[in-house]
Amino acid sequence: MRRRLDSDFDHADLPKAHRIRWWLAAVLAGLIAATFTVVPYLDVFQNSAFVKNTKVPTVISWAVLQTAIVVISAVLTLYYIGKARLEGAAYRANQIDIKVFADERPDGSHDREVDSAVELTAAFKRILNESRLYDPTPVPGVGGSYDFIQIVETAGESADGWWKVVTKLIKLVQPPAAFQISGTVRPGNVNGRYQLILELVRMPRFAASPLVIEDDNWPRVLHQAANAVAALVIPRSAYVRKNIHWAAWRDAKIPWELFDAYQRSNYFVEHNRYDEALAEYYRALTLDPSNVYIRLEIASLQEQLDLHLDALATYDDVITICSRGRPKLARWWIGRDFERQPRGMAKHQEVALLLARYRHALVLGHGDSIANSWWVRKPRRGADSMYDARISQRAELRAALRLRFERYVELDIRTCPQWISRSERKALHDRLLRAPIEELVVPTATRAEKKLYDDRAAELRSYLCALSQYEIERLIEDYHHFWRRYRHSWSLLTNRALRLCLAWVVLRRAMADVDPLTGAVPRPRQVYPEPKPKLLPPNVFPAGTWPPDPKALTEVVQGSGHRSSWAECYNAASVYAVALMKVGPRGQADMRRKALNPHLAGSARDQVARSAVRELYHAATVSHSGRLAGRRSWVMDEDPDLVALRGHELFRVFEMVTFAPDRPAPLRPHRAHVWQQASYLRQLIFDIASCRARFWHTQARGNGPAPDDRTVDEWRAIDSDVWRQLRDLAVSRQDWYTRFQAICAYRRWSVESGYAGKVAGFPAYTEDLLALQHRGLLGVPLEKPINSNKVAPEYIMGCDHRLDQLVAAVKSLDSTPLPEDFCRRADYWRALAAWFDDRVADGTSAETRRLNFLEISG
Repeated sequence: MRRRLDSDFDHADLPKAHRIRWWLAAVLAGLIAATFTVVPYLDVFQNSAFVKNTKVPTVISWAVLQTAIVVISAVLTLYYIGKARLEGAAYRANQIDIKVFADERPDGSHDREVDSAVELTAAFKRILNESRLYDPTPVPGVGGSYDFIQIVETAGESADGWWKVVTKLIKLVQPPAAFQISGTVRPGNVNGRYQLILELVRMPRFAASPLVIEDDNWPRVLHQAANAVAALVIPRSAYVRKNIHWAAWRDAKIPWELFDAYQRSNYFVEHNRYDEALAEYYRALTLDPSNVYIRLEIASLQEQLDLHLDALATYDDVITICSRGRPKLARWWIGRDFERQPRGMAKHQEVALLLARYRHALVLGHGDSIANSWWVRKPRRGADSMYDARISQRAELRAALRLRFERYVELDIRTCPQWISRSERKALHDRLLRAPIEELVVPTATRAEKKLYDDRAAELRSYLCALSQYEIERLIEDYHHFWRRYRHSWSLLTNRALRLCLAWVVLRRAMADVDPLTGAVPRPRQVYPEPKPKLLPPNVFPAGTWPPDPKALTEVVQGSGHRSSWAECYNAASVYAVALMKVGPRGQADMRRKALNPHLAGSARDQVARSAVRELYHAATVSHSGRLAGRRSWVMDEDPDLVALRGHELFRVFEMVTFAPDRPAPLRPHRAHVWQQASYLRQLIFDIASCRARFWHTQARGNGPAPDDRTVDEWRAIDSDVWRQLRDLAVSRQDWYTRFQAICAYRRWSVESGYAGKVAGFPAYTEDLLALQHRGLLGVPLEKPINSNKVAPEYIMGCDHRLDQLVAAVKSLDSTPLPEDFCRRADYWRALAAWFDDRVADGTSAETRRLNFLEISG
């Protein structure tokens, strides 16, 4: 979106709010009235020759003129004050008067009886009141938000007598409502659809173009209508000045579909429905491609879904867009061709640039996660020849990132640098980032192939951590020189938070560079060649080996100074939490041959965990309670830095004190977020199968007329589409877009079958739920307390194996036709739903239910 001064955009429908000119006019008229009221009676005026020598007719004319001017000026003053208040209300755009909707539906229609016009008006008011604007955040999750619209009722309009006079006087004191909405409820143009026509009037007499909203259900119509109204009032309001998401749309016409997608995406994030949220974010991005804040939220959501390659590319895109016109950054990031481009007037992108550079560096610091996505591939049994959308996406991302990483060729990222030529440095980078590559096929790999993968993954991890350190050091230097430019981000990120982040990445790099045989750690070395930032002191690693010394680590954190923001306290907690991890990938043991795997244990481990939890308590204290809820899923399940800390008893106490769960908080497994995705996918397949079972059961009862052959063929064709969708889900299980397509299809099938097609979000982890699912998978109850770090991986492997079996079952349908009888089809789908239902209480295992499914299918 270009600046508002450009001429190639559609102007906002509503006129500008000229509040200042009307206040100036009111002041001027008031001064004139006061002047002609007071000045004629002053002694100076009475003793003037003009008054003494005036004849009678002139005196009479002066008295009439004075009275007329005073009366007219007073009336104009009141009028101008009223106009100024009305224009001010239009500029604030936070008060809207809504009339009861007119109803043009036929009398006696079922829709009119179920959803009356009064009920629809009340629901519309409630939804419009819940319209929210969000602030960016340096941590993945829902950012700070606030309501920006209030509904003003016309109370007292129908009163009589003295009460009506009192309410009128009270209403004069209150700020006026600058907007008035009237609506008409109508049946849709197509049978089964609903229509709402809204007319927004900017008081006193300007009417915007009518909004015609039509959809399949009333809740969706009302949500779209509320978002369309908000999109109308935002461009001319004060919100485009203080909310940087929409600063580029000042005075421009915001497509209501854009604001609708923005609101829905944040709603889905709040309810852990990440696939649908990503789809809505991308829908918003098609309408506003240059909105870097929407891209930031996409990248944050990709981090939450453990799609680190995708997040890295998205943050890279944001920096590329924001760096154009900034010579020094553009020269390094995107090349000299963009160095001299005009910077334009995109000041609202400064915060996005800072947050993108910060998160890009942090994602690079999680080099073990990226290395795992770079090299490893787990094939689906029976699906080797099938298209896996996630594998294809990763191949494209690897090729793109390899080209983008050309900016790092000049860096020497070795731990023991010696001078080498540029060609040798480039050969080093190309060897680490070569694409296309042969991915490791885990189940069929030989020992030599696995050893080669371990070496490559360790080398790539070390390389990425070095790049992360370079970017943070460079960001600290830029942030120090351009502090005025970033003054709006003080509440998000500070210099102290960046210095703690540097300590974090040095620890991460030390973990990546640990010698597997001796545990030796290279001495911390600066990467960015500008003024040296303060790195970890040598005494953090006693005898130059891992793990770090708890006392020295505390001195480093405390030496950063007083911490007074979420980012500062949370980064300090991350520094401690990283020290608790094992040196292998994702905080687990190093699987290389004869690896020593040193780590903190005993009292030293407890001491560091206590320090980390103390910093989390401080972070919760300095953060608003409303923002804690949006960060809960990231802290509790998704942040890879807290993997080891979540298994400590003190972290469980922190969760109980801070978030007050409805049951005792569990000790979380290392792979809690992977368990969430496996449970979410299993539930989706269960819901789809239950939907089809309900459909065929309804048809088997035969309450209506018998269907013709064409209708039955269409039903069977839908069954074939469902099987193809299930096959794609099982093969591309890690691809969010495949899951979203299945959700859309599931909603459509639910409407056709009359099934309550509610989509569940990612489940919250509890030990009871894990134990119940594990019992449903294996048919054997677990003894409590359970070892979640052992049970969760077993359940995840069982879910993967069941999906592989589903792929094989779908392939067998090509040779085994589905049953023609409606009852048998219903039993068939019911058996599939039971196979994927791990909450059964009959004691059967998933294997038993699979055999039952195969028996029914013939």
